[in-house]
Amino acid sequence: MIDENKYLQIVSKTKADITPYLELARSHEAFREILVKYLMTTDSINVYYHSYLVLNEVTKTEPSLFYCYWEEFSSLLHYNNSYHRNYGMDLIANLIVVDKDNLFEQIIDDYYKQLKDEKISTVKYCISNSVRIIRAKPKFAKRIISAIIDSLRINDNSEKHQNFLISEFLKLLTAIDNEWFDQIAVNEFLKDVFITSKSKKIKREINKYGAQL
Repeated sequence: MIDENKYLQIVSKTKADITPYLELARSHEAFREILVKYLMTTDSINVYYHSYLVLNEVTKTEPSLFYCYWEEFSSLLHYNNSYHRNYGMDLIANLIVVDKDNLFEQIIDDYYKQLKDEKISTVKYCISNSVRIIRAKPKFAKRIISAIIDSLRINDNSEKHQNFLISEFLKLLTAIDNEWFDQIAVNEFLKDVFITSKSKKIKREINKYGAQL
């Protein structure tokens, strides 16, 4: 029997051990419902954070069990709280491999609106999660890469944050097949970065990527 009150008592703590709940999430639909409910509705940071941690771990290994919650996870992209939007991006990226109904196509614009967020961590999640999205759905690669380049060309980022995001973008490029996107457009962008950047680290990373400058 699942004791919901005990779960809430444990995950209300700042550092809760979620390990016992991973198998429970895999084996009990009722507990999955509890996790999603508290991720979506509670104002308690510790409760929704730990519920997310359990969901994030289990959706990586058992995404098919959670595909039925696609709509709930997608709705997180519209929350005012940036943490919830980050969680939504993570969970959707975990489920993308089982998206047999092509639901991602309906939310791709909402997903990549996160590239315009004022929180650098949110932009970072969006870029890094794109590796799994593109690998699962390469037909969206050109559109995604183009959106990322646009966001890196025009923004209010500090030099430090801009370099951080460009590094994340380069990691993405090295993790996917370059036949899936417009390599010429990518090289043009990286050439501009190479010329204007003051960062030796960024220039080394661009050289390592092998862009034809």
